[in-house]
Amino acid sequence: MKKPKSRKKKNASNAIIVVIIIVSISSAAIYFYNQQKMSGDSNTAQWVTSGPFSITNGTYRLDDNVFMVVTGLKPTDVGKIVVHDPKGGIFTQIPFNGTLKSDFNYFFKPNTEKIEKLCTPQDLVGNWTIDFPGTSYGPIHFRVINEWVQGGQAEIKPITPC
Repeated sequence: MKKPKSRKKKNASNAIIVVIIIVSISSAAIYFYNQQKMSGDSNTAQWVTSGPFSITNGTYRLDDNVFMVVTGLKPTDVGKIVVHDPKGGIFTQIPFNGTLKSDFNYFFKPNTEKIEKLCTPQDLVGNWTIDFPGTSYGPIHFRVINEWVQGGQAEIKPITPC
């Protein structure tokens, strides 16, 4: 007669599987990032980098996602990523801690927001800045141009009253 597996063994097996999946996804993201940076193909992203922080392009259209890759944070790298909109307001903040996680990906999409007084899609057009206060890393600049991603007009709506 077979003994049923103990609950501890099942939990340990599940934990190992989860760790393997996470490591695989992280490895694939890092590989993709490095391949994009090394490729000279004009169809690939033109990475903009400051230390371990990179975004895929320096120019985006309305309704584009901004894809950020962070690789190789040092254990002493602790702080927040601050994204400033064209009006100088804080659009979003993303905390980071190199001791807990040395690599991660983050997506954001410039969008209308009443709190930041970004009331129309045209308020999103202009120069954006990503800062890393409290670190030695310089800012990353990108701009949003007054050109839409196909079908994007349905996604980004004006806010009235603002």
